[in-house]
Amino acid sequence: MLAGLLAGLAAGALWGLTFVAPNLVAPFTAFDLAFWRNLIFAALSLLLLGLFRQAARQLDPAGSRIALALGLMGYSGYYLFVAYAVAFAGPAIPALVIGALPVLLAIAGNWQARDVAWSRLAGPLALITLGLVIVNLGSFRAPAMGRSGGEILLGFLLALGGLALWLWYGLWNAAALKARPGTDTLVWTSLQGLGAGLGMLAVLPLGLALGWSRMGTSPLAGAEAGPLWFWALATGLFSSWVATFAWVVASRRLSVALSAQLIVSETLFGLFYGFLAESRWPDGHEALGATLLFAGVVAGTRVLMPGRPTG
Repeated sequence: MLAGLLAGLAAGALWGLTFVAPNLVAPFTAFDLAFWRNLIFAALSLLLLGLFRQAARQLDPAGSRIALALGLMGYSGYYLFVAYAVAFAGPAIPALVIGALPVLLAIAGNWQARDVAWSRLAGPLALITLGLVIVNLGSFRAPAMGRSGGEILLGFLLALGGLALWLWYGLWNAAALKARPGTDTLVWTSLQGLGAGLGMLAVLPLGLALGWSRMGTSPLAGAEAGPLWFWALATGLFSSWVATFAWVVASRRLSVALSAQLIVSETLFGLFYGFLAESRWPDGHEALGATLLFAGVVAGTRVLMPGRPTG
């Protein structure tokens, strides 16, 4: 269990880099970073699948298709839904909707497996929920000005779609791994990376048409492209491949109810990196929200330790 906890926290720490990286690649956009990040993720995955062909052949065809679909929808599809949600509704509503992911995934996982009595899980999930709401209150400093009610509603529905995609990813990934206990973790990670890269190639024309990308107007060589390549490599290698590998390890060793709560570490590390990038201390609501998040994860881990009474 300790290895699973450490792996889940490592995944959150690496995913947290994606909170700050999009703001550091100007004049390029978050879409440009996501495109190259996932292409690097896919290129490394393809290389590793070639080097470990024998292990890759041991995975059944259905399992390979599932892993590819998980990468395509859990990375490219999720990004597309959330990006559209922010474009239509502004940052506040999608942040609050997506912020519910750890709680809903923990509830769905415990509903399936009944790892612990609901009365024991309620306290940790309440702390996490309150912490997420307080942390995300800062999003409302940038209100959705100039947007119609229809646009805000569409953005809300798209955010719900992104939330549903990652709930599906978390549950299906855990179930598929449980059904294939002998699957090589490297192969499973790399197949997801290949799916993520294929998905971003498919949505590139849409991103260019909607003006989300600056690749057509800003050169990809020279000093101004340096931050893009640095962060694309950093997030492609670490926030994508290594983080996915760590998440697969955590998904194998922990219950869904527990691993879901560890997703909160992504928010905590993202806040920490953001404070470093901005050279400031957290304000009152950020500090309170982060404290509640940390307390909720610690309480949830204690409740779900092996040997605790279940429902």
